[in-house]
Amino acid sequence: MDQDLQSLQEVRNCVAKAKEAQKVLSHYSQDEVDKLVGLMASYGYRAAQELAEIACEESGFGRVESKREKNIFATRNVYENIKDIKTVGIVHQDLEKQVYEIATPMGIVAAIIPITNPTSTALFKILIAIKARCAIVLSPHPRGVRCTQASANVMKKAISSIGAPEDLVGCLTIPTMAATQELMKHPDIAVILATGGSGLVKAAYSSGKPAIGVGPGNVPAYIEKSADIEHAVRCLVASQTFDWGTICASEQAVVIDSAIEKKCLEEFSRQKAYICNDKEIQMLESLMPSGSSMNPDIVGKSPVFIAQKAGFSVPESTTILLAKQKGVGNSYPLSREKLGPILALYVEENWEKACERCFEILNYGGMGHTLVIHSQDQKIISAFALKKPAFRILVNAPSSQGGVGYATGLVPSMTLGCGSLGGNISSDNITCKHLLNIKRIALGNSNLFPDIATPFVSLANQEKQKKSYHPDPFEDLPGPGKRYYIGPYNNPNI
Repeated sequence: MDQDLQSLQEVRNCVAKAKEAQKVLSHYSQDEVDKLVGLMASYGYRAAQELAEIACEESGFGRVESKREKNIFATRNVYENIKDIKTVGIVHQDLEKQVYEIATPMGIVAAIIPITNPTSTALFKILIAIKARCAIVLSPHPRGVRCTQASANVMKKAISSIGAPEDLVGCLTIPTMAATQELMKHPDIAVILATGGSGLVKAAYSSGKPAIGVGPGNVPAYIEKSADIEHAVRCLVASQTFDWGTICASEQAVVIDSAIEKKCLEEFSRQKAYICNDKEIQMLESLMPSGSSMNPDIVGKSPVFIAQKAGFSVPESTTILLAKQKGVGNSYPLSREKLGPILALYVEENWEKACERCFEILNYGGMGHTLVIHSQDQKIISAFALKKPAFRILVNAPSSQGGVGYATGLVPSMTLGCGSLGGNISSDNITCKHLLNIKRIALGNSNLFPDIATPFVSLANQEKQKKSYHPDPFEDLPGPGKRYYIGPYNNPNI
């Protein structure tokens, strides 16, 4: 049997098993769901280091300490956010209008896992699916099969440890294109949760199934003249050195006011960024494919590696490669999403011009995703927030960690919606709520039908008397790592 046929049969087997397991999970109480999710989060947290090492070894890029931190985020931080969310029974009630909302699981989730975050995204999607009482089948990237499978196995071990059906989590081991297509179109799949390239996301939306896909992020960061320059540059360095910029929310360009250009470049140099000359910029541009695609050979690689591949050398301590640009578009290949520590650099005379430049950058492959502004001027911050076509406006924060909700108060998520601007169904940071169907019970209006409308008191009181189980699976574990200034570039004095 050839590989495609084997992969198609594996899809059918995984979905069939998930279907039977989901029937069991759909009858779990809120307490049972919360206990299971807490246990799974704890298992994932404990495996964070091991999974990070496997991911780096298999994929060949990124940084172990950063991937470990992402795994911790995808388990502990995500769990802390979802643990109190009601996903069983009545989740909301309007006693005045006599409308009651009841949560039901969507069903089986087909989860497409990207190579950029193969373990953290897997852990995250598994947790939010089980919290919503959905079974899940993972389709890993071909270069991340082993580490994604390892993540699934950690969660399956937690599930089976308390007698729940471990087939709630499935993972393909032969991830062919045919298998991914079969999974997305399988009649028993209820919803697709797609994180990956724009082509894959379009395929998910074309599958005929409900799909939650997320678009690319060509994120600009603007340093306005009132900004704390040292902090702004430190945020950019922290973001770019975090797993070498593999999170889709990582900055791809920096726009600087001309009045502070000299100070900014001096600060970048002090924080070990390398400012490329014209010849070196041309060498970097030669690494970029024609059209609007990115080069997978430089994704998640260090500045030293990228420079060497381009044909020049930089100091071993280099944090970012800065490449000054005059425009945006196909004629300026470094102005597109790169997912590595290369920042296109633009200098503009005022904030209005910077505003226009940021719009150009977003329009070139980042519509609806994320924008960063470093400023102390509230009027300018407000103007950016109102005018920019991005659904995450981060202020004075590193974008890699800020967009996913690690260094900001946003919902912790490894799947970031870009709304209709990015061709997505949602502009939210995706969480378990997006995997629920909500049924509504609405009583007849007593003004219209005084003889038949009765209060729904018994059901409301019943819900009030329930006490949810909220475990603390991390109480006996060591505290978190550094907030986001992690790795060799975490020294505040650099």
